[in-house]
Amino acid sequence: MNRLRRSHWLIGLALLVAVGLADAPRAQARPPCPGDHAPGVVLARFRAPLSTTEQSGQNIVAVIPGIDVVAIRTPIGQECAVRDTLARDPHVAFTELDHAIHAAEAFIPNDPGWPNQWGPLKMGAPVAWSITTGAPHVVIAVLDSGTQLTHPDLAANLWTNPGELPDNGLDDDGNGKADDIWGWHFYHEWAWDGTQYTYLPRQDNRVADDYGHGTHVAGIAAARIHNGVGIAGMAGTARLMTVKVLDQYGNGWYSDLAQGIVYAVDNGARVINISAGGKPSSQMLQEAVDYAHARGALVVAAAGNDGGAVLYPAACEGALAVAATDQNDLRASFSNHGPQVDVAAPGVSIYSTWYRGNYFIRSGTSMATPHVAGLAALIWSARPHLTSLQVSEIITATASDVNSGTLQLPGWDEYLGWGRIDAARALSATIQMPTGRYLYLPLILH
Repeated sequence: MNRLRRSHWLIGLALLVAVGLADAPRAQARPPCPGDHAPGVVLARFRAPLSTTEQSGQNIVAVIPGIDVVAIRTPIGQECAVRDTLARDPHVAFTELDHAIHAAEAFIPNDPGWPNQWGPLKMGAPVAWSITTGAPHVVIAVLDSGTQLTHPDLAANLWTNPGELPDNGLDDDGNGKADDIWGWHFYHEWAWDGTQYTYLPRQDNRVADDYGHGTHVAGIAAARIHNGVGIAGMAGTARLMTVKVLDQYGNGWYSDLAQGIVYAVDNGARVINISAGGKPSSQMLQEAVDYAHARGALVVAAAGNDGGAVLYPAACEGALAVAATDQNDLRASFSNHGPQVDVAAPGVSIYSTWYRGNYFIRSGTSMATPHVAGLAALIWSARPHLTSLQVSEIITATASDVNSGTLQLPGWDEYLGWGRIDAARALSATIQMPTGRYLYLPLILH
């Protein structure tokens, strides 16, 4: 077919498409073209490239140079009919719909409890999970009441000491703790010396949860994701180190907490989750937080639940202090506040693992904190060489600046810090960073 004849043929075909199909009786018209595609357009490439004159025809709406593909205007709803007509013509090399593309923006886990987890969904976790669900080399230490070690949603993610042989009564790795397979237990007990009782520090390897709080916190941070069981943890492929510092009533001591921080850091934890605290300030706890920071670990701690001042160690310099928000992105009424608050996270009616092998709903900044700890683990999974300061800055810089109830406080405020964490924005910022050791400059100004 010469160029003039082909030009006439193309115009005729376009008119047939644009007019004939559009004017067909409604009863005889084909049903709307199904699928996710651009309306009113069909793509085609002819076996011989179109001339400039042909490309400027009224029914050619776009040309992709280099590959000689043209977009042809069609009646909306008749894209499939036009595509099929063009496909039968020997002068057409190929034809197809202009199908939609979508960012890989969501990873929806198959855990049956996922519909009960409003928190990760609010924070855009499915988008973050399309980038990473965590990594086994990133360890989150949960300093709490212990962990239910046989829980079906936690067992696969528990940290085990690689240098320790189980149950031989020996300190195989030389860290001063014999048989610390799953972690370590710091506590106090009354000791009788024959004349009087003295409350003395003790320690052993009994880290099983006898209160429930620790297991609930651990599940939020890193319950196994996409395993068809229970819930999806924020960093559901990371590892959970158990450091028991609270007793069966949820109580403990500053010295236990300080020892727990040091133990966790010395044994490879990158993220230290502390969903506990006390009111008095403490230089010892500050020293422990400094110890963690100097060795590249990040301490994430709960602000507290009595509506008052931020507890310690959350109030320590260098710790990431976490307040709590509800389903409407409002500050939880119980959430403590003060100049030390850095960010907020979901902390009301949080569904997570429980120490009796089941699942339970609890509220508190204790529940908000492991959401942040899990996010830190996700960031480190994507960029292992970041410093703890860089990870902290990513979390705060990408937080969503939600309001504080009736208070409209743009930017940082003492109730929600820089805002409710946003996992989607945080991971997007993380993967856009250079892979070298560069100082992070916040991508989002507050």
